[in-house]
Amino acid sequence: MVLQRWVVGTAASLLLAVPSHASESEDEVDPEMLPFAGSAEWRADHEQRTKWFREARFGMMIHLGLYSAAGGYWPPDPANGRAFEQPQSERIRTWASVSEPDYGRALKPLFSPEPGCTEAWATLAKEAGMRYAVFTAKHHEGYTLFNSKAEYSAHNPVSGSTNISPPGRDLFREYADSFRRAGVVPGVYYSLIDWQYPDPARYRRYLHQHLAELASGYGPLGVLWVDYSSSGNEGAHWGTRSILDIWRTHQPGVVINNRFWSGLENPNGDFLTPDRYVPRGSYSGRLFEASHTLSRSFGYRHREDSWKSPAEVIRLLSEVASKGGNLLLNVGPDAKGRIPEPAVATLRAVGAWLQTHGEAIYGTTASPLPEPPFKGRITLSADGRPTTLYCHLNEWPEGGLLSIEGLETPCSSATLLGGGTVRVEQSKGGPPVIHLPTSPPDPDDPLPVVALRLDGTPVFDSSPYPRQAVDRSITLSATQAILAPSVTATNPMRLEESHIGFWSDTGESVWFPFVLRSPSAPGTQGPGKFDVYLDSAVGPDSGGEVEIRLLDQTIHHRLTPYDHWRDFRRVKVGTIALSQPGLMSLHVRPLSIQGIGLMNLRSIKLVPVVDE
Repeated sequence: MVLQRWVVGTAASLLLAVPSHASESEDEVDPEMLPFAGSAEWRADHEQRTKWFREARFGMMIHLGLYSAAGGYWPPDPANGRAFEQPQSERIRTWASVSEPDYGRALKPLFSPEPGCTEAWATLAKEAGMRYAVFTAKHHEGYTLFNSKAEYSAHNPVSGSTNISPPGRDLFREYADSFRRAGVVPGVYYSLIDWQYPDPARYRRYLHQHLAELASGYGPLGVLWVDYSSSGNEGAHWGTRSILDIWRTHQPGVVINNRFWSGLENPNGDFLTPDRYVPRGSYSGRLFEASHTLSRSFGYRHREDSWKSPAEVIRLLSEVASKGGNLLLNVGPDAKGRIPEPAVATLRAVGAWLQTHGEAIYGTTASPLPEPPFKGRITLSADGRPTTLYCHLNEWPEGGLLSIEGLETPCSSATLLGGGTVRVEQSKGGPPVIHLPTSPPDPDDPLPVVALRLDGTPVFDSSPYPRQAVDRSITLSATQAILAPSVTATNPMRLEESHIGFWSDTGESVWFPFVLRSPSAPGTQGPGKFDVYLDSAVGPDSGGEVEIRLLDQTIHHRLTPYDHWRDFRRVKVGTIALSQPGLMSLHVRPLSIQGIGLMNLRSIKLVPVVDE
């Protein structure tokens, strides 16, 4: 059971005051590259504390606050209020320029989470296959969903009280108890900034009291997820060392994110926190958690019409896991605590997929290859499980033939998770060829996964050059090109969106080295005739002519302008014949450029010509 992995101790007595060494003049060491400054204990047991988190891979973030009652409208009435198009409805106070006490006076009467709503959240998280959760105990608006005893929270002249749980209830306690009963690890989100607290000189003491109450008054918590630091307002500014001492005392097994410091990818804390994007690769073994939303907003929005489908979430989870990270997926309940039905339906569908494919997500590590030799993702089993390479298929391989090019470790067997006949062809010196059905056995499976059982740790050919796939085709992507100094390869977050652009001079060339198979390698012969395809986008009033040269063969192609620089199309430009295997290089250079540029080149593919 997950809870047993992280419950290390129990809470001690309630700590309301800031420790003496956390005075306003605290001299705190700059953390630099250390996980936590001044605390060898946190670093020493990092692996032990984070083991459950590393295995969990999938968590739920829950944004609930007074902003949920506004739902992106101000005044808070979808029939008569103005709809703010900004995607973060939890910031409605800022978008609408509302001050206190008007903000609280308008929204408090509308905020009424129903009894049992936290039980529904926990049940849904369990059904979705989520292993932990993070709930907004306090967001930037400054209202608290736990019953704080801090003087300003209990009673103040600005908003009356920051505590907004319904009378006789404590929403954070209900949440923590509900999720523990469901076997899902509860964690806490807490905003370090506060839009209503009126006294900056005293705010840090108020912040420390809140975090002490959360650490000591609600039972074991798996994650402390703080937000939001900026340059000059980070680290020692918050009295971070003292906060860590408080949590070390009461929650010795907790995992803490890096946002006591500025920058989503700063190296402090137990894990990094890319927000609404996925990094291009792993962070050299560092833990990270990518937070995303099911819709456009973290907070609830009336009339939301932009929801991620189950397939989008599953592929997002696959991509994050393939890079060694966790996916924290947000839901935004309404003012009554109800999660919108489109979100519920998607999460249940994701949970159904994980029932069959979960072993390819939970307890896995990052792909040993930066880019798979097929269209999809790879994860690798960990923690004593049989060595298994999981191939997540974004596209079903043509003819049902899947080859893991460059894999030198023998493959003893293969399984299509969820069922289906699979046969492994393994020849000496060559990669395994997996014979799948010619089409997916389950056409409704959004992401089929093939599990390859290996006879040891996976070892790959260290050659950096692309090789022929099992169907003899060769794909030369922008990320693998050798560029002339002035040519630019874009560096977006997703590998499949990378391309080469900004061609402005006919002297700017690119080269694509690759390896052609030997005829004795597994599958069909390597050499032969190949059709050449460009996957490119040409902007309006742009284009020109390019030369593609390979050995003594040359293809000239005139580029046709498209509607947009992101309108990528795959076009056949000619045919070449290759008679000998080995390492070679394909050369692309402009012969002429018209307008503002030549093209954005995403890839070149050589497709074998089948003799009639």
